[in-house]
Amino acid sequence: MKKVLLATSALFLTAGVASAELTFSGKAQAGVIKSDDYSSAASAQPTANDTYMVYTGFDLDITASTTTDNGMTISATVDQGSGWIADIADKNLDSQSDTMGAPEVKVTYNGVTVELEDEGVQDYYDGDMNNYDLGISGAFGDLTYGVAIETNRNEGAYTTTNSGTATASSGNDSDYSYMVGYSVAGVSVSVKTNQTTGGDKTKIVLGYTMGDLAFTATADNKGSAKDVTTIAATYTAGPAKITLSGANDKDSNTNKNNRQSWDLSVAYTTGAYTINASTNESDAWEADVAYDLGGGATMFVAADDKETTMAGVTFAF
Repeated sequence: MKKVLLATSALFLTAGVASAELTFSGKAQAGVIKSDDYSSAASAQPTANDTYMVYTGFDLDITASTTTDNGMTISATVDQGSGWIADIADKNLDSQSDTMGAPEVKVTYNGVTVELEDEGVQDYYDGDMNNYDLGISGAFGDLTYGVAIETNRNEGAYTTTNSGTATASSGNDSDYSYMVGYSVAGVSVSVKTNQTTGGDKTKIVLGYTMGDLAFTATADNKGSAKDVTTIAATYTAGPAKITLSGANDKDSNTNKNNRQSWDLSVAYTTGAYTINASTNESDAWEADVAYDLGGGATMFVAADDKETTMAGVTFAF
């Protein structure tokens, strides 16, 4: 394979009368981590509580896109990487695959976007599922909508073997997910649903913004699990943002001493520093500090109550 040094992240490819733009983006990272749980990374990582591990990672997104004469945009994106990248919010390492998989293809026309990727389209209920194949989203004025569809549940998803043969695997347990939202004059409402074999899950979210205060109320029908209602308020005071939320889930959670859930978080930005801290009803806490070095580079330090600590440098391109 020829080695090509790209002096720029944007290339223009021309063939006949058609042209497409090829862009590269991603990030690289290096750091050190100490944790009781390395489950999201390779099994070969150490698990001793007092063991520190040095890690490095690289994540690259390649997108080819074009715009047709009638204004339709078409893009295809593939992801490739190596090593590990720290998920600072979850306090663990995400393994980066060195295999280039099937691309995500998007077609946008007149405000409507169609997304196609086998087992790669994300759900709208909570974003935890990404095994849908077809997504359609858009807006009509203040109304937004989206639907994700599983097209091959009954037949099973198809995987490609080393020989290039596509074989069927087991199907998924969800046929569709959808979202409808509306906002006007600081008031918003949305309905988000996942259809699953464990029962349909539906969230109804009401929001209201009044100056520096923002309120949300969420009624969450969790299918076969107990329904939960959550109330949250966020106050923005200059560079600080304070969020407090509580839920009536005393009978359905695993919190310490069977308490109802509540969460308190503070985000603060001053100069090149960004500080995030949070705690909850079970005395669990997290704290992150990031320093912007310029040039797309950031230094970070993060820790939590589970004795996880991580520190490193990352730069985006």
